[in-house]
Amino acid sequence: MSARLVALRRLLGERALDAALVTDAADVRYLSGFRGDEAILLVSDEQAYVCADSRFWAQIEGEVAGFELVRSEGGEALVGDALAAWAAADRRGEGERRLGFQGGDVSYASHRRLRRRFGGRLVDVGARLSALREVKDEAELQLMRAAAAIADEALEEVVAQGLRGRTEAAVAWAVEQAVRSGGAEAVAFATIVAAGPRGALPHAIPGDEVIGDGDLVVVDMGARLDGYHSDITRTFAVGRAAAQEGAVYDIVLAAQLAGLAAVRGGVEACTVDAAARGVIEAAGYGERFGHGTGHGVGLEIHEAPLLNRRGRARLAPGMVVTVEPGIYLEGRFGVRIEDTVVVTASGCERLTLFSKELRVVG
Repeated sequence: MSARLVALRRLLGERALDAALVTDAADVRYLSGFRGDEAILLVSDEQAYVCADSRFWAQIEGEVAGFELVRSEGGEALVGDALAAWAAADRRGEGERRLGFQGGDVSYASHRRLRRRFGGRLVDVGARLSALREVKDEAELQLMRAAAAIADEALEEVVAQGLRGRTEAAVAWAVEQAVRSGGAEAVAFATIVAAGPRGALPHAIPGDEVIGDGDLVVVDMGARLDGYHSDITRTFAVGRAAAQEGAVYDIVLAAQLAGLAAVRGGVEACTVDAAARGVIEAAGYGERFGHGTGHGVGLEIHEAPLLNRRGRARLAPGMVVTVEPGIYLEGRFGVRIEDTVVVTASGCERLTLFSKELRVVG
């Protein structure tokens, strides 16, 4: 983790900060290696503290190197205890210090408490700090390749058993079982299985609806491996696909391929969105594609950069993003196709390799 601390300390220098308070769980894990769910970090040029309650002390001692453990009662005491440890090491008056905090992770009430406990200047560096995670190193990419392979294999296992006559919820549960038996620690998120008219709900919750002949079925799933996620969506036809369903599928596939072709280091995120969206708009379905084309993936299933109309972030080699256009015809059916990819200097590397032909299943 030492290189990551170097990067954080470089950010402190750029923002003229004396320290940063890290409260976002994904950033805590990225910087320290701590896999628990309740700890904070305080990092200055000279000190690096991890503060947690007694539930996690032994775990921290086994997982975290390069940080001094601050033992706390937990809860609201965490921040105060971390600040006290820093103050004991840095004898300057509080008014002389500038502390970065993660505004997107801090509630109004928590900010008021922080303000009362710290008399210096507070600077919101949340997005800049989390951006340190955007470009993945090779160890992270290897985990994400493995997570994608588990998702591919799990999806193949479930679909090979057929979809007809099963409920959406039963298929979702089968996906979770296959992901876990494939070696993942968990599914990446609550699996989406949406059949027939419910496929027009981009984030449908699997229910007791029985999948029948003629249904298109959208399956959106992924695997989490050692904290890192994969994300894949495929749409299947049960028994057969009607003419319009097949035509819409072809449009979405063309849009997804156009989006993938636009991914490369140096392009703006909105460029990828425009490439995929343009295909759907040209086919007359622009109003039926209401979400962004993709998002970053890593220690969180949804993280920066966002690939949408307003996305001005420039993609860089090593970033991992999804490309997932869709068309949703309310009350009838929906189609979405998604891959997780690594940005390269000249294009992208697909991590999710499940076939994208319209697969007809029983």
